[in-house]
Order: sequence, then C-alpha cells, then structure tokens
Amino acid sequence: MRYIKGTLSYDIQFSCIENFELHGYADSDWAGSCDDMKSTSGYCFSFGSGIFSWCSKKQEIIAQSTVEAEYFLGMEVPAAANQVLWLRKILADLYMEQKKATKVNVDNQTAIAISKNPIFHGKTKHFKLKYYFLREVQKNKELQLIYCKTEDQLADMLTKPLSKTRFETLRNKIGVCSKRCKEEC
Repeated sequence: MRYIKGTLSYDIQFSCIENFELHGYADSDWAGSCDDMKSTSGYCFSFGSGIFSWCSKKQEIIAQSTVEAEYFLGMEVPAAANQVLWLRKILADLYMEQKKATKVNVDNQTAIAISKNPIFHGKTKHFKLKYYFLREVQKNKELQLIYCKTEDQLADMLTKPLSKTRFETLRNKIGVCSKRCKEEC
C-alpha cells in the first residue's frame, strides 16, 4: 500500500517515434518463491517509448532448471509469443502491420538455442512437446528471440525483487515517470 500511495503521481510517458516497431522483453526467475520454490514469469511490450502491454505471473509448476523456468514450464517465452501474435493481428487490423519479426529480448541463451535448433530435442524430451510451436513462429518470421544481458532485461522488474536503484533504473527505462519528472523535461 505504501508503494501505491508513493507512486500515485507516476504514469507511463509516451513520446513521438518515427517507426512503430513492436518489441518486447521476457524473463523468469528460477525458484524465486521461498514458500513453494515456484518461479515467476513476466513480459512487456513497447513500440519504442513506453510499455503498453505487460504480464507478471507465478508459474503453476516447479521448474527444475532455468531453461524450464524460462522456456517451457513457466510458459514465459511461449506466453510472450502468443502475446506477440495477438498484438501483431491487432496492429494489422489498425493498418500498422509489422513487416519484420517482432524481437523479444531474453537473457537465457539456452532457451534461445533450443527454440532455434532441433538438435537439442534429445536433451529436452522431458519438456512438453506442445511448446515447440515457438520454432514454427520463428520460422514464419513473426517472432525473433534476441539475447540480451541480464543488466538490460527490462522484464526483471516483473519477476523478482530488486534493489531500489535497479528498480528505479528499470522503471525509467520502460517509460514510467513522475509528473515532476515530466515537468523537468
């Protein structure tokens, strides 16, 4: 409640941009809940200024590795892919069709490698097969997973507790600004 009371004057700042290119960030912690060892997944999407679509959700199944938390069980990357497909359809209906694949930044290189290379299939047979639709979405050039360093992962603020400084840095990067900040700009 203190956080909400302290941020009543904050809102998402949108600025003019030349190119409406949809892009996003997706992340999961691994066994972040001390109570049940479940992970939290999150993603956010932007056109370049402020985020307009986001989700943060505790996973239903306990992940046994960071790859499971980020790619399969937690549904973080597949959920972000579903959101991308839905947003791209809405944008097409608004005559803002996205010609290029939507880039989604992920800080787990193994999850990216598995999504692109079927050679890893033997090592991941214990994962549910229905999640392999991500490969097809990438083949159709609707989505492109991009590696980003953990320091650059904007979705971190949706998945784990952060230091005040880190949280404020990420909050500014996603376009959240206080009214006082806007007046200074």
